[in-house]
Amino acid sequence: MEQDQNRLLRIVPEQAGIPSGAVLAFVEQAEERGIPLHSFMLLREGKVAAEGYYAPYQADHLHPIFSVSKSITSAAVGIAAGEGLLKLTDRVVDFFPEKLEGKPHPYTAMMTVEHLLMMATVHPKSVNTRVDDWVRSFLNTPPSKLPGTSFAYDTTGTHTLCAILQKVTGMTVLEYLRPRLFDPLSMGGLWWESCPLGINKGGSGIRCTTEALARFGQLYLRDGVWNGTRILPEGWAERSIGSRIGTFGTRVMLDGKLGYGYQFWRIRHNGACAFGMGGQLIILLPDHDLVFVTTANTLEYRDGHSRIIECFWSSIYPALAAKNAPLSPDPLAAKALQRRLEQLSIFMPAGRPESPLSRELGGRRWVLDPNRYGYEAVELMLDGTRSGLYFCKEGKKLELRFGLGAWVQGTEPFMDSGAVSHGAAVWTDERTLVVTAHVIDPLQIFTLTCRFLDDGQLGIHFVPAGVQMNDHEGHLAGRPV
Repeated sequence: MEQDQNRLLRIVPEQAGIPSGAVLAFVEQAEERGIPLHSFMLLREGKVAAEGYYAPYQADHLHPIFSVSKSITSAAVGIAAGEGLLKLTDRVVDFFPEKLEGKPHPYTAMMTVEHLLMMATVHPKSVNTRVDDWVRSFLNTPPSKLPGTSFAYDTTGTHTLCAILQKVTGMTVLEYLRPRLFDPLSMGGLWWESCPLGINKGGSGIRCTTEALARFGQLYLRDGVWNGTRILPEGWAERSIGSRIGTFGTRVMLDGKLGYGYQFWRIRHNGACAFGMGGQLIILLPDHDLVFVTTANTLEYRDGHSRIIECFWSSIYPALAAKNAPLSPDPLAAKALQRRLEQLSIFMPAGRPESPLSRELGGRRWVLDPNRYGYEAVELMLDGTRSGLYFCKEGKKLELRFGLGAWVQGTEPFMDSGAVSHGAAVWTDERTLVVTAHVIDPLQIFTLTCRFLDDGQLGIHFVPAGVQMNDHEGHLAGRPV
């Protein structure tokens, strides 16, 4: 079916053979499981059957997609191979003789472009990137295994693919793909971070919209053809999302150990998935002509991304009509779904905006015991949307603003970045106040569980989850003054 390059056609779920109630069930299950979704989009036969954006996230937000970038790097390799710029059998070392520190190890010398695509490099994990030249590090780190023999998640291998592409094209992969992939698919103003040497981070670093991800996924369900124009070489899409190597020995679990393609994971029901940490997903189900995309920040949970997939399998997937046949209209269900989608906002723990102790605790100050953060005291203000915690350090007050039972915009105080945050707090019981702060960029969540004891003492459990400060979980204890 021809695609509208400017805007994908929007329909109600029933027109795509999906009950509105099934989409609503996905939304409700995700909320019940405490999944901090930021957006989702559901395509069938290239049409948008449902989409949701959790305020403050909106449709035009350029969201970090982390390792979903790997799948886009894979597409770039396919396009370059189709243009005759490289072959999958090309040896990696032959692209970078100037980076080799002596004669390469025989295993390293055997490694090909295809080995990098299928995560079957000579390393058991990513190599050191605390240097300027990541490719040099990749090529000169002593190998642990023969290439092509086993799967091992190695982001530096994917980055080396970007370095190869930059070398054979004479431009960054972002520049190379703009007229060949991003513009033809109308993927918008996405951007891509680079390493210290100016090479796009092959394994991560792209920011784009939810719809851009959906369009990219749809390309793979059309054998790489968009609006009648071939974007990927014939057969590349099928080969990329098929199983090229087993994942039986991996410690990375997405949806079972079902294999890996060219920077795509295999999943149940003959599906494939582009997966980025924190819940960035492009689920592809060729047998149902379906694409399901999510963005999120599930980094507070070790299995957060799997929770999203399980919600999809248990809500939307079982309700898919056979042969994509449209269902009878259900205006009441469609209206209920639309009403719910219009009210979406980022996840807030269940609780109340007030406690019987609110009046007593508001305005109080606690002197803190010595702690790893250097905070000397903390003050609590409880005043509706002007509430906040104030951390005292070296003569300064660092403010974490929040609303009571409502999201309020402020500035995060912990990363020293001045980034915009959205904070909310609820009382989960009479003496427990849970404060949540979402930082939009960089992607981060801070959860502070404040427990007020009978004797007036305060304990705070501080849990960061995101791209920074993940080793900064800790506790604060204080006495009232």
